[in-house]
Amino acid sequence: MEKTKMYQLTETSPFMMSFVIVTKNDNVIIIDGGREEDMPLLKEYVNGRHISAWILTHAHSDHISGLVSEIKKNGGADFDVEKFYYNFPPYEDAFNTNVPDYEYYKSDFDEQLPQFLEIEPKIKDKAHIVKEGDILVVDECKFEFIFTYRPYLTSNPINDSSLVFKLTTPNKTVLFLGDLGPDGGDILYRESRHLLKSDIVQMAHHGHMNVSMEVYAAIMPEACMWCAPEWLYNEVEIPDYLDKKEKFIKMGRVRMLGTKITRDWMDKLGVKKHYVTKDGTQEIEL
Repeated sequence: MEKTKMYQLTETSPFMMSFVIVTKNDNVIIIDGGREEDMPLLKEYVNGRHISAWILTHAHSDHISGLVSEIKKNGGADFDVEKFYYNFPPYEDAFNTNVPDYEYYKSDFDEQLPQFLEIEPKIKDKAHIVKEGDILVVDECKFEFIFTYRPYLTSNPINDSSLVFKLTTPNKTVLFLGDLGPDGGDILYRESRHLLKSDIVQMAHHGHMNVSMEVYAAIMPEACMWCAPEWLYNEVEIPDYLDKKEKFIKMGRVRMLGTKITRDWMDKLGVKKHYVTKDGTQEIEL
């Protein structure tokens, strides 16, 4: 293979995040993978190649339940995985009652983390628990992990546990934000804004209810990757489900806005290129 290729896979399930990176040596790095319905497409793009690294950004079903289903089905036998990289909150943190809205907080932990913990023993020998500052090198691809779980971010705990990492190839830099929300984004900006500048950015949390304009201004991307079906990419600034001020104040999640405002920010930053999963699987040369 002459060039590093990245495939941003389109949704089979209602929304999800899945990337396949193929190196010049024909090795693969997977990021997340989506739900069970998304596994056939993922397998098509992996195409039997060796998977040097499978990075899991955070423990929500639209990101990792596909992998969980594969491990439950046959131990992941359809994939040749060398190592899994993740850093999920310990489940005992789910019982921290000193949070703005315990009912939501606990339900967020329960959405997918227990299912992952059921299968974790089957991948334990291949697991690497990521620490901030870790570096992963696969052929010409270098991954630098910038942000991991912070137990004090309790209003949006699982999204704000997202791994943030930068991929550097000989030609491009790509910043992955996972589903990082406003609070996590503020900490990322405060601590690591000098590390964020990148050619391409994966839009946090599918482009809505995500990090602030300051974070994207520090990144100053030339291109944006949106894991967003049509309904989400064309979402208004304050959709009906976000127009419940009292509910979000109770949850400690006040700064939650739709995709339109994020798209407006990108226009102001002068971004011209957008890779959007609503338009199908996107092939990006790195």
